[in-house]
Amino acid sequence: MNLNVIVLGPAGSGKSVLTERFLTYLRDRGYSSVAVNLDPASPPRYEAFRDIRDFVKTEEVMDRFQLGINGALLKSVEIAGSYVGRLTVSGYDFVLYDTPGQLELFLFSDFGIDLIERLEGFTAGLFIVDSSRIKDAARFSAMVSQSATVSLMLEIPTLTVFNKVDLHVPGSIEEYRSALESEGVLGEFFESLLRFVEATSMVYRPVLISARNGYRFDDLFSALNELFCTCGDLS
Repeated sequence: MNLNVIVLGPAGSGKSVLTERFLTYLRDRGYSSVAVNLDPASPPRYEAFRDIRDFVKTEEVMDRFQLGINGALLKSVEIAGSYVGRLTVSGYDFVLYDTPGQLELFLFSDFGIDLIERLEGFTAGLFIVDSSRIKDAARFSAMVSQSATVSLMLEIPTLTVFNKVDLHVPGSIEEYRSALESEGVLGEFFESLLRFVEATSMVYRPVLISARNGYRFDDLFSALNELFCTCGDLS
């Protein structure tokens, strides 16, 4: 059965590096694995089994429609909707789907929802967080709340993956909750937000990795399998 892995996150969080390195990790362990590039603005840094840029390139959309970069990105995803069926893959142990740098292009578009609905097998999300940006409790809460939004919008189980821990290791939820207790109204707001996050995306244990050097990929692999065993159809 396919295990489809949707790699999501803000720009610069390390989605493409993770896709490249985790693809190698899986293949080295004997799993049939391929990657799909869903970013019309960026050529993949890995061997893409399917590539959205075979059908639409954002730089060409800019020229053709005389659009700025933001308008061209939106138009590219709109055009890509006609090719969703040619971007989905089945018949492999793992299929990694590397989403656009701008999270909202996938999360709030018909393209992203349509693609997920067409996937065969079990589908899970990896929400990639740049740990080097987590400097305090407020930023932690704001960042991981996006992971909860991903899980709710796409209706798939989602792991929160803290990348770049070679640069900075984030604290635990308990540490951040304690730090917010003395922040008055703002603290109460983020305390409520953390409870919401724990009940959605972080009900599955967070994973700390470094995609650049493959650090703790064994933990990521184990967490994905735990997710499958918890949510997947094992019949």
